[in-house]
Amino acid sequence: MEEALDARLRALATRVRKLRRDRDLSQADLADRAGVSRSVIAELERSRLAQGSPRPTRNITLDTLFRLAEAMGVHPAELLDDRD
Repeated sequence: MEEALDARLRALATRVRKLRRDRDLSQADLADRAGVSRSVIAELERSRLAQGSPRPTRNITLDTLFRLAEAMGVHPAELLDDRD
């Protein structure tokens, strides 16, 4: 169960980073648009590192997930869809 959760967190982080870069946004730009701190974005994206990397110190909230999705113009489900 823990391994599956870690894989999903890495997939979310990778997706956020890709969408942010596709939109030519810095972490600070995305944070400003979403109304969160840049450290929230950096921490989320860091969790995309290889298996065995430390988990983020805090889990992303639904509020933050919705803010990020809106800031990037996507449906929140697109951030969570880990099917490739």
